[in-house]
Amino acid sequence: MKKLKTFFLDIIIFLTYFVSCSIVIICLPFIKSRKKVIIFGTSPILNIKYWSDALNQISIPSITLVKSYYSSINKKTDFDLYFEDLLPPVIKSRIIKEGLYPIFLWVYILKNAKTVVIPFHGIVIKKYFWKLEYFFLWVKNIKVIVLPYGSDAYMYSRVRSKSLQNVLISDYPNAAKLELQIRAKVFFWSKHADFVLTGLLMNDGLPRWDIAPHQFLSINTNVLEKKKEYSSSNGIKQEVKILHAPNHRSFKGSEFLFQAIDDLKKEGYNIKLILIERISNDQVLQLMKEVDILADQFIFSGYALNSIEGMAIGLPVLANLESETYLRVSRRYSFLNECPILSASPESLKDQLRLLITNPELRKELGKLGIKYTSKYHSYKAAQYMFTNIFKKLDGEDVDLMNLYHPLKSEYVKTNYIKTPLANNRYVE
Repeated sequence: MKKLKTFFLDIIIFLTYFVSCSIVIICLPFIKSRKKVIIFGTSPILNIKYWSDALNQISIPSITLVKSYYSSINKKTDFDLYFEDLLPPVIKSRIIKEGLYPIFLWVYILKNAKTVVIPFHGIVIKKYFWKLEYFFLWVKNIKVIVLPYGSDAYMYSRVRSKSLQNVLISDYPNAAKLELQIRAKVFFWSKHADFVLTGLLMNDGLPRWDIAPHQFLSINTNVLEKKKEYSSSNGIKQEVKILHAPNHRSFKGSEFLFQAIDDLKKEGYNIKLILIERISNDQVLQLMKEVDILADQFIFSGYALNSIEGMAIGLPVLANLESETYLRVSRRYSFLNECPILSASPESLKDQLRLLITNPELRKELGKLGIKYTSKYHSYKAAQYMFTNIFKKLDGEDVDLMNLYHPLKSEYVKTNYIKTPLANNRYVE
């Protein structure tokens, strides 16, 4: 019975997309393109909000366009435009809305977009006819920038770290069943997009990047209240507070952190774990100012938004930056060697935690360096630097994007180079 329902649902989806795409194709000659706006979409992740805000600050018109938002961690006002905003308000039926989204969405994009910034899964057409999305953009000469965020690009069988593959399957099992679809879209957009940026470690099976792999996420560092006081506790009398904020515990390696903290408590250290899950981003940022250490993630070898926010506030951050298979390219050709995150794997986590707990001066030093690092590489100014260079390249200027962050060639990197007490993100006494 379930398979029969799925079969009929697929028929409905097929017919809906067929009709929608046919209408858009018929309308194409009559849609006058203004080519004014950079459109970020359509997955409701905070990254696109920050990038769009950064561009608007330097008078590059930009908006975010999404279908919905994650109410547990975001606010509706985080994003500018929702699919339903493009539909006539008299339409109330959810089924009718689903059928009409592609038509109204595409008419809006084709009329207004100069460039679209999308993940590998595309814009709105998830099944069947999805390649037509590129055709629509190509006909109107709208540029395509692809910036993946995770589930749109991970092809599990190509993940070189089997530990990472294991936690991905544990926390995001459906993506394993959709690998052929994901692979098809990754290779299609890798071929046809005007620009592809894979980011730090999003290179498992990805065939192309147009800037050497680096972490390209940005936040508004100017509005974040920085940590004012650093505890002098060494974990003997006064407690040391450790913050951990996993949305998915397996992916972050939370169980290894719990074990390390239990072991350290048995050794006599006065430490407190503050575990927060599925609360708003504003609450997370507030709590960061009240703790001593941010323990982020220990399986995936890299760092993302949580670590960036912690560094921007002034916290010392623990995360896994161990894998040279993944990271050596970012050390040689990008700015990872300036990063003040202290690396910890499940096996070294207890020792690295002990190092930070017993060394308040190191905590403060890494925290202060984190503020400098995020200001240089993860601020709105950093996003403006990256995107304006990409836009120049797309407009035909001779910009060497592959060496945009090369430590020996990039003036941006060489200026105010950040020296840390770390080598390959490990502490050197």
